[in-house]
Amino acid sequence: MKRDINRVVFYSIQDLSKDRNLQNAESLIEKFDSKNLYDINDILELYQIKLYFDNELYRSVWCEETKENYLKTVNSFWETITSFFLKINSENISTHFISTDYQYYDSFWTLISQLSIHKKISSDSLKEILKNNRFHIRQLLKQKNIVNHFSRIISDFLMDSTESAELLLSQFEEDHILSEKPKLFFPATLKDSDKESMILNYLDLPNANLNYVKLVVNSRTLKLSDKTKLKAKRLEKKQNDDFFKREAGTSQRVQGSLSKDQDEPYKLENKNGQLTHSYSEKWLDVTKSNENIFRNFSYLFRYINEQGCIELVSKNHEIESLERVFMRSKNEYLISFKFHGKSLLSHIQLALYLHYLQENKINLENVLSHQVNEVLNERFEIKGLTISFASENASPLEKIRFIAPELEFLIKQYQCYVEEGFIDFDLIKISSSQLHLSKVKSKLNKKYVYGQGEEYLRLNYYFFSNSSMLYYIEPFKEKYRSFYQLLTNENIGYEDFQDYQKGDIDYLISNNYLYKDKDGFLRIKNPELVFVIGKLHYEDVLNFWHYSEQIRNEILEMEKKGMVKFENTLFTIEERKYLNYYLNKKEFSNGMDLRNKYLHGTNSSSEDEQQNDYQILLKLIILIIYKIKDDLNLYETEQKTGANTVYN
Repeated sequence: MKRDINRVVFYSIQDLSKDRNLQNAESLIEKFDSKNLYDINDILELYQIKLYFDNELYRSVWCEETKENYLKTVNSFWETITSFFLKINSENISTHFISTDYQYYDSFWTLISQLSIHKKISSDSLKEILKNNRFHIRQLLKQKNIVNHFSRIISDFLMDSTESAELLLSQFEEDHILSEKPKLFFPATLKDSDKESMILNYLDLPNANLNYVKLVVNSRTLKLSDKTKLKAKRLEKKQNDDFFKREAGTSQRVQGSLSKDQDEPYKLENKNGQLTHSYSEKWLDVTKSNENIFRNFSYLFRYINEQGCIELVSKNHEIESLERVFMRSKNEYLISFKFHGKSLLSHIQLALYLHYLQENKINLENVLSHQVNEVLNERFEIKGLTISFASENASPLEKIRFIAPELEFLIKQYQCYVEEGFIDFDLIKISSSQLHLSKVKSKLNKKYVYGQGEEYLRLNYYFFSNSSMLYYIEPFKEKYRSFYQLLTNENIGYEDFQDYQKGDIDYLISNNYLYKDKDGFLRIKNPELVFVIGKLHYEDVLNFWHYSEQIRNEILEMEKKGMVKFENTLFTIEERKYLNYYLNKKEFSNGMDLRNKYLHGTNSSSEDEQQNDYQILLKLIILIIYKIKDDLNLYETEQKTGANTVYN
């Protein structure tokens, strides 16, 4: 039993147990004798050791002579391994399989396939293994040659197995964002109708896993009918309702209010543990002009941040570690806890402001029309940009059916202006091409900056990731959440780090990212470079012309080194995802599809839901106008001076 526990297992190149496994391998290498009588697990253990050496993974304590001697011995393993496996046939394969340790199942089938042993195995012998309680189809599905050879038998097995639907959904629909799962191969004889039948049977199970039910709802790769998706959607709702009836979940509440006697424009209040976002009516009373009302969405409500980007989008660093490990569809928009909170708050802000404006007989649609039809056309060289809204007395449904195409028309007008130098309405009308947000260009040649490359990822991890261990030193282990915070707030010397940390510190010093000052403390060599990396860590993107000439020059140097890349589009990558999530299902299967569902009449008949959807579309219009205004403002600044600009 002790021997089984300590057997060598090769998991992956990145596995942290490498040193322990290789240490256990040492005695096996030294005692190896091809004349020994090895059983199936001994042979498979030799194969694990060979995998380490094939991938050039060695212990750091081995000298060159030891490594060369071990390598020579391990290279001779293959003959012993193949000699054993080539004796496997229909008569003894079941016995060998039953004797194999679970941790070696993958290797067992890999060698069966690699050495073409499966061609010697009868169908009856495989069927006998399939019936064994120790058998798991997942390991077999990793071997394409075996699956193809026994296509019909494996298809029949999958059709009768309750776990087959989960394997299908995991392979074709799940987003394996944290780890690359091995590819599974399914028999060619398994038709699309068979796959749908397997999934329908799964949905009928009393214990169908909610995570997999959601994958069915958001399915795109598997060719599932609308009826099957609807069945899954209804089951998802039922399971969610049952889940929350048991009070097994957590809720997220966001609260907002208008205050008549509050002096500060904005205040976050804690009332009996409930956080409330409070906005001053005094401030709103003195900002009633069209320009100030529009500016409040940036200054007061923070729809747009200081670098002219939409603040409401999903940001990588705002996604909690636990949220990353939850199963989700590769086709869905990830609605993190933080993103959901921002979305709720922005909707409350708009609802509060609409209420205030209506009380003061101000129409927000008129404010937005003024921004487009007058401010942008008069302030910048663009001429003829226009937007229209339905009448104030129109129903929410009528307003939506008017505003949805206007939203797209506004973007198309700007796209035409950038491409042609003027807005050619005849060209826009004659074009039948769909609007692709990724193809809507900026007036600037260099607009957005994104991090890329191994060196950028390394520095991002070292300085800003809370997974890096460089900031975890005595006596500040619980005080800071990044190495950058530690360096900029404390005097830290090289000797303060443990041996396992010093390798990374040595790298940063030798590559001129850190240096020792006259007192022996570690300092950042190039603050501008680390500033840029920090901004990219927290924002995912930089808007190039919102930064000083010094920072811009550093970004250009980073571009030469392959650490960043530019994109000259109107919207950032995350902004495009954000807009697509709300407007259509072109990119995300869980998109709200606000444009298309009203166009095709598949919208809700509830007036409350229609009013809610209209307010979301209003919010998107506001954001798009801000993006156009920012682009024009930056282009004008670049053309006139090339100097830094501050967003307004």
